[in-house]
Amino acid sequence: MELLLEPRVPIDITLDGGWHLTAQVTSVGPDHVDLGPLSEPLALPAQLRWCGATIAWKTRIGAAHRNGILTQGPEPGQLRMHPVGEPMKVQRRRFVRVPAELSTAVIAPDKRLTTRTLDVSVGGMLVAPADTLVLDDTVRFALDLGAITISGDGKVVRGTSEGARGILFDNLQGRAERQLSRYVAERQRQLIAGSRQ
Repeated sequence: MELLLEPRVPIDITLDGGWHLTAQVTSVGPDHVDLGPLSEPLALPAQLRWCGATIAWKTRIGAAHRNGILTQGPEPGQLRMHPVGEPMKVQRRRFVRVPAELSTAVIAPDKRLTTRTLDVSVGGMLVAPADTLVLDDTVRFALDLGAITISGDGKVVRGTSEGARGILFDNLQGRAERQLSRYVAERQRQLIAGSRQ
């Protein structure tokens, strides 16, 4: 299978029938992906021995997913995905993403942190260090754009083994969206101008 997966990448799993859980990659083989727990041990529901499922994860260019058969894994509390059918698909990002180091405060239900962005777009941001945030955490954030600070709600949708977390903005409103859009456009101009020198 395509090796865009690496250990510790957060994964969303949806079983046929709608049952949903999150996990992380523990190893990738030529015909399987082993999945381990983010918190509680993993198990198939109702003593199933296998079930059709889809795994989904974030890549640098968008969201990827792959269908397959999910079975118990080689170790207790793990599951193993055997990909079948069509190769993975990648849904490309809708928003331009630019590298930027901006101060941001993130508040999850049981944690608060002050960190920095690695990149930002009108749709979300990648922040680090942020390894205390886990996949599917809902958050409030305040993002310092220099001349103005914007705030809003978001959700942790991906992570890296280096401790970065991707936050998808949830309906960024009016003025905040316009300010962030202006910032991204100006940052693009700076990067283009810098590459021509």
